Amino acid sequence: MAETLFDEPFVSVAGARSRWARRRRIELAELIDEPWVLPPYDSVPGLLILEIFRAGNLRPPTPSVVTLAVQLTTNLIITGRYVGLLPRSAVQFSGSRAGLKILPVKLVDQRTAVGIMMVKNRTISPLAGLFIDCARQVVRPLEKGK
Repeated sequence: MAETLFDEPFVSVAGARSRWARRRRIELAELIDEPWVLPPYDSVPGLLILEIFRAGNLRPPTPSVVTLAVQLTTNLIITGRYVGLLPRSAVQFSGSRAGLKILPVKLVDQRTAVGIMMVKNRTISPLAGLFIDCARQVVRPLEKGK
């Protein structure tokens, strides 16, 4: 059994002190030649990101750093030397504290479902039930931001 909690869009991000953070409007094409931190294009998030560039009729940038580690991506972007695309929730939950800024870039609405999968005909443990209830409460604000 599967339950979708929310649909996760990507957002373009830079460090809060980056020159891009002060702009009111940015076209994705303006960022193409910037140093990027991105997941490998042959990974699930990388394929979704590839589609964002292709839908905008843009060649995907050659990333300066390729990683699946969100923590590494975030730490490099915070320096202000890199830009990237991250799931909105990663920025929404800790972005301002961490020094990330969502850039005012219109992206193609490329979303991926985030949810819970449970094995059919299996009883959920009380602890798993508490975790699932907590997850549902935590993601409520994400649904409002659609």
